[in-house]
Amino acid sequence: MRIFIKNRQQYCAIRWLNDREFDKICGMENIEKQTKSSDESYEDSLLLLGNLLSQTQSELSHSQQHIHFLEERIRWFEEQIKQTKQRRFGRQTETTESLQLSIFDKNENDEATVAGEEEKETITYTRRRKSTGRKLDTSKLPRERVYHDIPEADKQCDCGCQKELMKEESSEQIDYVPASLKVIEHVIPTYRCRRCDTLQSGKKPEAALPKCMATSGFISQIIIDKYQRHLPLYRIAKIFASQQLLIPDNTLGNWVMGAARVLSLLGEALWQQIAKVHGLQADDTEVRLLKPNQNGYVWAYHSLDPGNRFIRFEFRLGRDQSGPNQRLANFRGILQTDGYSGYTYQRERDDVINVGCWDHARRKVVDTIKICGQGKEGVAGELLMPINALYGIEREAKTLTDKARQALREEKSQPLLDQIHEQAQSIRAPPKSYLGQAVTYLLNQWPTLIEYVKYGEMPISNILIENQMRPLKLGAKNWLFVGNEQSANRGMLLYSLIQSCLMNNIHPRHYLIYVLDHAQAMRRGEIDPTSLLPQYIDRTLLFNESLI
Repeated sequence: MRIFIKNRQQYCAIRWLNDREFDKICGMENIEKQTKSSDESYEDSLLLLGNLLSQTQSELSHSQQHIHFLEERIRWFEEQIKQTKQRRFGRQTETTESLQLSIFDKNENDEATVAGEEEKETITYTRRRKSTGRKLDTSKLPRERVYHDIPEADKQCDCGCQKELMKEESSEQIDYVPASLKVIEHVIPTYRCRRCDTLQSGKKPEAALPKCMATSGFISQIIIDKYQRHLPLYRIAKIFASQQLLIPDNTLGNWVMGAARVLSLLGEALWQQIAKVHGLQADDTEVRLLKPNQNGYVWAYHSLDPGNRFIRFEFRLGRDQSGPNQRLANFRGILQTDGYSGYTYQRERDDVINVGCWDHARRKVVDTIKICGQGKEGVAGELLMPINALYGIEREAKTLTDKARQALREEKSQPLLDQIHEQAQSIRAPPKSYLGQAVTYLLNQWPTLIEYVKYGEMPISNILIENQMRPLKLGAKNWLFVGNEQSANRGMLLYSLIQSCLMNNIHPRHYLIYVLDHAQAMRRGEIDPTSLLPQYIDRTLLFNESLI
């Protein structure tokens, strides 16, 4: 078989065909016999070759696309493996120093080395010599003075003179006195007048939980051990067993839930405070639920107002926006959240100003650097530098007033924000990669991320509410799950009261004893629950010797 080639272009087209396709052409019947003229033979051959070339190019393009897809998938799996190793073995800090970005900047290191060789100077300084041991502040501890005197007989000298006291040296030791249990036996005498036949009895103090053997102090200690020190009830029961008191852990649980039940009015009073708050933070976290066996979610609302600092936790089975929509229905002010879609309705409200969280945006960039590397020379490293500069301005403005802080942000932070936005828009990365996700989050949340500049009373991130939620997550590592929705919400009330006490510099145990002692009066309406909230309570009522 002979194939006539008219020009070089046809020759190159045939050269691109693979062997199999060329064999197909060679196996065909003689083209000269099937055509009546040489011109028709040329056209049919070229048409066939063109079709085969087009098909080959299409298959090649499809293969290249498939290879590119597989490469992206491999890169994604590599990032997932690096992320798992980083979360398990790596440092969790997000500081620039921990990333060691300077070791990737070779030019600066080389220049520093040359400069160090050219210029040398000797620096001398003086410092205080370190003392042995560490001096602890013991001024607030009870003190017992033990006098180690010599015997009276030794105070008489052999020469017959009486020895005189020349000096006294004292040293301190710290001793630990274990907690102790005691039984308070209430004796109520009854008096009778024989003539009038009248009776009069003494009055027993009102108990927080009727017919309960535990005092308010005992119940408060159990609450503190479980919700502040993160001890499960069965461990608390073992501690009491070592002190010769055998008490089942389910009994301890009934006392704790009973205390939360009688303090429920304080929980409602905290919800009412949200309508009075100007600056509010919201966040959520996941908690395991036993009955039913599924994951639940704890929502938190943290007030930033100086005279009304508190946090309110709430447990819900779902993570949809019905939770924040219900609790923030009467809220009018500035709301700071992360980029979760559950706050979509709040972002659409005209009477709520939404502020984003830069910690979440920066965290994604930091994860990209940790997992993908490249450091300061990489795209993520270049993006992280101006973001960290924003935090440097916040440290500078920490002691300023709200108005002065706002002015400083408009002067120094706004140019950095413009730079960050321009850099993020110029980055091209696969959407599912870590860099792509970081840039996408940054650009999608940009309208809320820049709002903090206008309000000096709002922080740059919602790290404050995350700090308040850390005890909850730490406790979950010990007690693992909550029993049911009702008990979970009662536990969230106790968490709310304890954390609100801590942020208002109130001793949680002193506070719980006082409010439990007045729980029944609060239930009867004799005391306004709002006046007993941690941010409003008269602190002079709490620091009595009987409460210690």
